[in-house]
Amino acid sequence: MWKQRTPSLLIVLAFGLAFPMSALAGEPEWIRYSLGAKRAMAAANYNEAEDLLKKADKETEGISNNTSHKAITLGNLSLVYKAKGDYPNAELCARQSVDLMRKLEKRDDFSFAVALSNLAGILKDQAKFADAEPMYEGALAIIEKLRGTESSEFATVTDNLALLYMRQGQFERAMPLQEKALITYEKVLGPDHPDVAIALGNLAESYKRTKKEKEAIALLERSLKIMEKVYGDEHPSVATALDNLACFYADQKIFDKAETLELRAIAIYEKTVGAEHPDMAITLDNLCEVYQKQGRDEEGRKLRERSLKIAEKTLGASHPFTLSVKDRLEQMHKAELPVKN
Repeated sequence: MWKQRTPSLLIVLAFGLAFPMSALAGEPEWIRYSLGAKRAMAAANYNEAEDLLKKADKETEGISNNTSHKAITLGNLSLVYKAKGDYPNAELCARQSVDLMRKLEKRDDFSFAVALSNLAGILKDQAKFADAEPMYEGALAIIEKLRGTESSEFATVTDNLALLYMRQGQFERAMPLQEKALITYEKVLGPDHPDVAIALGNLAESYKRTKKEKEAIALLERSLKIMEKVYGDEHPSVATALDNLACFYADQKIFDKAETLELRAIAIYEKTVGAEHPDMAITLDNLCEVYQKQGRDEEGRKLRERSLKIAEKTLGASHPFTLSVKDRLEQMHKAELPVKN
């Protein structure tokens, strides 16, 4: 299964600037915790980011007219929970952030667009597509009005909406949105920005699904190079790029390269996000596919069993990915049963 990375509009102080500066002045501890969480998040230190944001949230209790601070903190916390694979808490915090902004009458404000997009991404990852799509559309309408269609923010939400279409198998619908987002990112952010790498990987999957294999492999290789240049060798985003490239190699029956990349991705995930994360479940299932295609069914079955346990724990028993892994595992078990004469 392909893993798409959603470029998140991390709402720390950049988000806070949408509020009057006076609303954020004189709160050094809240600002310090929020900035520390941003740095921890960028370094994939999600537990540290969570602890700092909980401290920031506690600081809001002593702030008069603290609705803005509370909304920002909850929005950031939702992204940390999402990164950790804790979708129930991610959705809860994101919805609370959106609700607080509605109370502030920020419906035409950039901060509200960011909150809508972030909540939509959390809903999308839980396969709540019907709820997510109008939120993306609402975010796009606000950003177009405030920042224009050539802004990186508009490109981010456009790419996120394309991912929603991809998740539903609508690749022809997703592809033009992805191509436009990539052009904007390269123009505004430069060719070696991590959001460019994410956009390259997502577009590569649409190309692969529409039989443009040569274009897809070039994009995937470039995406991995950018991630390694930006983050080094041990970061979840590098692991995702490795896994995506490995899936392409497996489809091309280049199994030795696919296995090497998958094992490297697994090692990175174990060291960074932990052994029980949704991305780990996906990568384990992908490595199972590599082994199955080589007739290494016993090794693959063990990986898929582990994948299913993680998916059930983190995504829930009714999530489409969990159900798909369960179905594939059942098929493997049936294939192992002796044939009755």
